[in-house]
Amino acid sequence: MKIKIIHNPTKQWATDLAKELNAKLKKIGHQIVRKGADATICIGGDGTILFAHHKGRLEGSVLGIGSKTSYICQLRNDNWKEQIERILSEHKTFLALTLQTSINGKKYVAINDFVIHASNYRVLDMEVEGVLFEGDGVIVSTGVGSAAYAYSAGGERYKPEEEKIQIVPICAYKRRLIAKTFGGEKEIEIKVGKNCAFIGDGILLTYLKEGEKMRIKRGENITFFEGVGTNDK
Repeated sequence: MKIKIIHNPTKQWATDLAKELNAKLKKIGHQIVRKGADATICIGGDGTILFAHHKGRLEGSVLGIGSKTSYICQLRNDNWKEQIERILSEHKTFLALTLQTSINGKKYVAINDFVIHASNYRVLDMEVEGVLFEGDGVIVSTGVGSAAYAYSAGGERYKPEEEKIQIVPICAYKRRLIAKTFGGEKEIEIKVGKNCAFIGDGILLTYLKEGEKMRIKRGENITFFEGVGTNDK
């Protein structure tokens, strides 16, 4: 199997593990490549996977190695040696829904969620699916992201493979907007009433201007090795 290895260079354990993994994979007959991979192994935690997706670096089936606090990562930095060979040989995978939108002609993608948030510590007025409300912002989440920011904000938690898109308001004034869940084909229409921040998977992508509109819809599915969400402590 052709495998790409991506690690977080700011974490020493991830750098050390990447070297060890490189040697182990070669020893058991896999080919380490930079492009054209059948699988990508991300080392460093959930953020490493999310950032690699943001940069368009993921190829093939995705496997993560993180710590005990990781959710997307299927393996931990203290148990990967016992399981990595089996997971790669069995190659059991599932498809996960992602999100995409276009702002001023530029495409943005997310695995977990898109967040529209007030950027000046003031209440933001918005229109989401025809509902006018005021609050700190709104989260549009996938099944994978439902266990992250969306859940903390009061949303439902779904299995990573469930094709659902969830809208979760952040501190909605008088609760004029409540959390709602839609099927994966739903396009979410949002209009912002003030300048605000637009965030994808925890990364500040751009700033939205007063009156700006957007449509958030499903993006290309991403293939994960099975085990996402099982490392949830």
